[in-house]
Amino acid sequence: MSKLLHEIYNGALRPENLEKLKLYSGKIVACDPMISHPVPFERSIAPGEYPVVAWWNDEGDCIAAVELKFSESQPVRWEMATKEGQRIDNLEEGHIYGYPVDTGLGCFADGEAIIKMDELETKIQRERGEDFISFYDDVVDDLLTENNDTWCNLIVSEDKGLNVMIFRSGYGDGFYASYWGIDEGGNIVSIVTDFNVL
Repeated sequence: MSKLLHEIYNGALRPENLEKLKLYSGKIVACDPMISHPVPFERSIAPGEYPVVAWWNDEGDCIAAVELKFSESQPVRWEMATKEGQRIDNLEEGHIYGYPVDTGLGCFADGEAIIKMDELETKIQRERGEDFISFYDDVVDDLLTENNDTWCNLIVSEDKGLNVMIFRSGYGDGFYASYWGIDEGGNIVSIVTDFNVL
């Protein structure tokens, strides 16, 4: 288990409360929002709006992890988040299931929101024609600037209130796992993506 998950609640990292993520279907996606939109995790969560917390490593001046909190209950153990067909028992020692980052960004989103984000990109590209550079340059970059270039809340559907929470991934590109936080009662209380800073 990663060092971060043992230290996330003992004062080694500084929490920053971001904005809430709306889970419409309850199916959670974690990915680099600029390069890949994979299938959601196998487990689902009750629909609702949940707070997102960035855990900062002040020594490295970067976001070490981002947590999506479903409860105020504290996790006592962690379990790697998997997608359909992935089995932790099949992993070789030292290997993880996770997602690749190639743009220095990660995100949490509902599965429906990822679909809406793709539709929004297509719409903007069609509207701007030859003036369209990329979804990052035309949309995301300006939103990140509002929060010191570290995170943003991208609204992808006003009607349903769907959003994608985008954030800087530690020191940048890499391959990052997410973990379910489970409390003493066996309830899932959070999901955390570890950016391998610690």
